[in-house]
Amino acid sequence: MGKTLIRKIAGFGERYRKRFLSHYDPAPLLTDWWLSLDFLLARICFQGRRDVISLKVYKAAIDVLGSHFRGADRDAKFVALKSAGWEPLKEQLASRIGKGMVGKGRDREMVIGALDYIDRLPNRNIVPYSCAEIRAGRIKQHYASLLGIRQVGDKVASFYLRDLVSLYELSGFIDDASAFCLQPVDVWVRRIAHTAGIAGPTEKDPAIRNGILKACREEGISPLVFDQGAWYMGYHAFELLLELLAEEGEEPLSAGGDALA
Repeated sequence: MGKTLIRKIAGFGERYRKRFLSHYDPAPLLTDWWLSLDFLLARICFQGRRDVISLKVYKAAIDVLGSHFRGADRDAKFVALKSAGWEPLKEQLASRIGKGMVGKGRDREMVIGALDYIDRLPNRNIVPYSCAEIRAGRIKQHYASLLGIRQVGDKVASFYLRDLVSLYELSGFIDDASAFCLQPVDVWVRRIAHTAGIAGPTEKDPAIRNGILKACREEGISPLVFDQGAWYMGYHAFELLLELLAEEGEEPLSAGGDALA
């Protein structure tokens, strides 16, 4: 593993931010709890399964919640739905998410759990709350509290916090002891770490995460940016390969018989 390789992987972090974060306007998220909830769900819905399934779960959840919370009367509707034990929402979610449709029953519980979580926050707005916790040096405590939401584990809690820190440029508030909170390890990051020699093929996710943090510290590279870049590189490997071939002027193999002979 060399410094150049780590830097090249981290270089794809900029592509990640342009594709997945550039469409967010940071200012409205700080004042509109519905937009902040959308930002959260767009991360925690992506569990350990195919992204196409997670995306369908996210869209179904947003459709159901949005039918209540997109309007100016969202606060009154939130209070009314909570007073009803969320039953109307539970019924609507059950008609879209679960066995025989998309996702599973625990996804519905996660969505309701997210509503219960934001209900305990100032103005129900998780984004400014998370930013304040990070700036106050309490990211580890905040990370642990996110794990209290049903079905939110290490990976998706880190996914949310990593993108939040990136969007609001809060890296300066993250010390070495807290950096693990921003290191989601999924199949793509795992494969890149193994291939780059950062971690052995039999090492578990905590060791992979620590290996990434150590390697990035030694090379003076942001582990947050490396993590974004590693995911982007792994997930879009075929797309990137075609780009490389195009840059080198290579013709792709013909689909005809000669190419496979």
